[in-house]
Amino acid sequence: MTDAVKTRMLWTDLPTDLVARIERILGSSVVSAISQAEGFSPGSADRVATAAGRRAFVKTAHRGHNEGAYDLHRREADVMRLLPPEVSAPALLGSVVTDDWAVLVVEDIEGRHPGRAGDGSEIVAVLDAFATLPRLTEGAGAAIRPAADEFMAEQDSWRMIEEGSIRVPEWAVANRARLRAAAEGVLDVVAGEHLQHLDGRADNVLMDAEGRAWLIDWPWAAVGARWLDGLFYVFDARVRGESFDAEETLRSHALFEGVDDADIDAVLAGVAGNSFVKASLPAPPGMPTIRAFQHTWGVEGTRWLEQRWG
Repeated sequence: MTDAVKTRMLWTDLPTDLVARIERILGSSVVSAISQAEGFSPGSADRVATAAGRRAFVKTAHRGHNEGAYDLHRREADVMRLLPPEVSAPALLGSVVTDDWAVLVVEDIEGRHPGRAGDGSEIVAVLDAFATLPRLTEGAGAAIRPAADEFMAEQDSWRMIEEGSIRVPEWAVANRARLRAAAEGVLDVVAGEHLQHLDGRADNVLMDAEGRAWLIDWPWAAVGARWLDGLFYVFDARVRGESFDAEETLRSHALFEGVDDADIDAVLAGVAGNSFVKASLPAPPGMPTIRAFQHTWGVEGTRWLEQRWG
């Protein structure tokens, strides 16, 4: 992934009354906090330990610093309260939401992000974690938005590229009509009944010492097609340059059983197109590197489709 934004708040930046509320959730005073630099959020992210020996991961967002991050933290807390225990995700221990702050206190997972070896050896374990996401019974996912709601911009992305003269690779220019047609069908393709994380990059996964993958950071969760998260992770592994056969992974893992090639193409076309559109916009406050990251996703999406389409 691209370099993380270096504008995070630290634990020591948090007001004392907020720290006191976090400590009430943990049942003891916090005696150490190690700030985590990775990720795009400008809020704080700390692995903490209490005087009683309890450990947790705490992340916060201040509304005045970045209202978007504040809203995402609130949404993530709502989602995590609904996660069934079979999902390979840390447990939500508690949350604090005020007019100014949104805070999540979650189980601390001792681990690292996957893919450091660059050989694709951990991809199956991550896909297995996504396979724990359940099919939701009627009413169970009422508080979680349909995946199609998150793909409206993808559906329309290549029209916006045409009208806005947005820079895309030469192959994409030559195949713009086919890309547009594929992306326009994405809303039907992503519909489904399974809980989906919808931000399945390596920086949102932790590998523990036993080789189990844990899914973290849930603000974009939705209800949709079972295989979406798996495709996004395979896509992310390509972006990061891991050495593996993406097409063989799609053929061999159970997450993708019965999935039509055209459906995968629709998602790739939509995500690539919307990545180019977002990359053309000014960077949001406190997140200066995200547009370059999005452009990289657009380039890799069209490169993968070029390989798939010949």
